[in-house]
This record gives sequence, C-alpha cells and structure tokens, in this order.
Amino acid sequence: MKQVSEIKKDFPIFQRLINGKELTYLDSGATSQKPNIVIDSMSEVYKQNNANVHRGTYVLSSETTSKYEDVRNKFKNFINANSPEEIIFTKGCTEGFNLLANSLCKDLSEGDEILLSEIEHHANIIPWQMAADKYGLIIKYINVDKNFNLDMDHLETQLTNNTKIVSLVGESNISGMLPDIKNINKLIKSKTEALFILDGAQLVPHREIDVQDLGIDFLCVSGHKMLGPTGIGVVWGKKELLEKMDPVYGGGDMIEEVYYDKATWAPIPHKFEAGTPPYVEAIGLGAAVDYLSDLTMAEVQKHSDHLRLYAKNTLENINGINIIHTDSENAGCTFAMSVDGVHATDISLMLDTYGVAVRAGHHCVQPFHRKLNIDATFRATGYIYNDEKDFDTLANAIEDSLKILR
Repeated sequence: MKQVSEIKKDFPIFQRLINGKELTYLDSGATSQKPNIVIDSMSEVYKQNNANVHRGTYVLSSETTSKYEDVRNKFKNFINANSPEEIIFTKGCTEGFNLLANSLCKDLSEGDEILLSEIEHHANIIPWQMAADKYGLIIKYINVDKNFNLDMDHLETQLTNNTKIVSLVGESNISGMLPDIKNINKLIKSKTEALFILDGAQLVPHREIDVQDLGIDFLCVSGHKMLGPTGIGVVWGKKELLEKMDPVYGGGDMIEEVYYDKATWAPIPHKFEAGTPPYVEAIGLGAAVDYLSDLTMAEVQKHSDHLRLYAKNTLENINGINIIHTDSENAGCTFAMSVDGVHATDISLMLDTYGVAVRAGHHCVQPFHRKLNIDATFRATGYIYNDEKDFDTLANAIEDSLKILR
C-alpha cells in the first residue's frame, strides 16, 4: 500500500487545521473521509451527465444509466458475488436491514426465532424487533464473553429447529471483534435451515471479502464507511433467495406492469429499488471501490492489522484507561475506551482541542454498554489514512486531557 503521507494527499480534508493543529481523524467507524476521486466523480455527473436513470433514451440518460449500472459490476467483483443482479442499492446499512427484516419475516411463522448477538449495532437489532412484534417472532441473543468475543458454545446451544434467521456483526464497531464467519456459517447450516445475514458496515471497508467463500446468504454494506458518500449502501444476497423475496418499497422503476387493481414486479435487483435511486451517490461509491481496489484490499487489511497492534500497545500504556477490545489475534483497529470518574464526552471535547477527532457515546451499541454498566465510551478507529503518529498523538492528547479533567 502507498505510504500514509501519500494517501492523505488524496483527501482534501487533511489540508485543514483544527484548532491550529493538524487533523488527526480517528472516527472512521462513524464515517470515513472522501478522496478526490469520489468527490470529482460525483461532481462530474452533475456537470456533464446528469439525467434520471432508466428513464430516457437521450444521451445524458444513457450515459448516467451506464455509469450507475457499472457500479453493480464493480461491487460484484469487489465482494466476489456471482452476478451484478445480486447487488441491490440502498440508502445504507440501516435501510438494508430494514429491507431484509420486512421482506423475510413476513414468510415466517409465529414462534420462529431470530438469533442476534449482544454486541450488535442498533441497525441490526431494531428492524428485527419491529418485525418480531409484527409477526410474533422470538429474538434470542448470543453471549459475548469477557474478552469481547462471541461465545461459540452458547451460539451452538441457541440454534434450534425454530431458528430461521441468524444476523451477526462481521466486525464490531466497539471492540474490533472479528467472528469466525466461515465456521459460524458451517455450524448454522449443520444444525438449521436458517438464513445467515452479515453486517458488513465495518468489515467490508477494512478486509478482503469473498461472499461465496464465506457461504453467507446476505450481506449489508454502508458506502460512507468505505470512502463513499452518504446515502448509499448495498445489500448483497444469493440470487435464488432474492428472486423469492417480495419487494418492500413500491413505486416507479420496480414494476414490470401496472394496472388499476394489481401490478407485477421487475426482475432483481430493480424490484427492490423503487423510485429514482441515489445514482450520483452510487457512482461515488463506484469511485470508492476503484480507489480501494487500486490499493488492494489485501494491503488495506495488512495495514489495519499492523496499525491495530501498534495502537493497542500504545493505548494500553495510558494510566487509568479502560479499553474495550477483543483479546483475539484477529481483530479490527477499533478501540472503545473509558476512564473512571471522567465522562467520555468531556474527554472527546478535550481531544478536539488537540485536533483529534474521536466519537463519544454508546456508538449505537447501547445494550452492550448497559451490560458492561458503562454509560458511554470514546472510540478511536484507524483506517488507510492513519498511521502510528496518529495514535501517538491520540495517546499524548488523552494523557494531557486527563491531567486537566481529573
């Protein structure tokens, strides 16, 4: 991978000074920064090609439609899907889970079970809760052990003939935990006929993903966490499953024929994409895929692993800090932290005076914070534009801040 100093030149935001200091951006778990190639690709559409997709035979519409549909191909290759028809564009991961919950759960029977884990993001809890209330389903949670890893023995005991859906985080946005997806999939398929859904919001931006090799059934992806713009995401699903599912949103472009009393649906993926899609955002996501592909995800993953080890050793040397981070050798570069007697928000505000951007709160993992009896944490996530210097800056800023706050 290119040197981080060279990568930062591709991101205009790093030219800014924050409180007179260089920006140390460590909040990529919430959203990533955007390289020029993404910004320029979207601007180019508005300047040169802008027209609604799938609707016109004129040049502008044809050009934009071609750019938009080409992103399906790019993403298909990026995650090694079987077909671009398996790539559904959404507004983001949250809409992806809502789509799956609403489409899949209506075909389940009262008393059927959905299996989640204790460390899931709210986006992978709330849609299932809403569907469970509507259809009389039962939600069960896999324990997370004291080392912030999934309890595989507990997972096995929770799998029953009633388990119809298992939906799990691929990389934790609080502890960096990376579950063994392939082994989990084998366990699920050996004991049940359940569908296995993966939350790829943190996983896909940081690691090589091959959906065919993993064996999963669905994957939800957030574009803005992988250098793309906001308002765009992807649901990948096996073609044979998508073809059986009913659409959730109705309107233009997702239909084949419409009558006053009935309608028939367009083939996948379009039957899940009602109305004018976020085509400019999708084109921006395609540019993000190009950027990451040029770096190669193998190198991105290698960088994440190296940076995580350095960050862990650096942060653990800070006196009085509590770190929520898996003890596994295989983990993401995400660290949620707390200090007894000091609120996470106060630390975050102090760090900002040093030009350090971290997230404070429960990070949409409130039930797990509650389990740990912690109100809030502050979180640092490393990405391709971060290096050892950034975590040194963070550590020094934490130590200086605590001298004042204590």
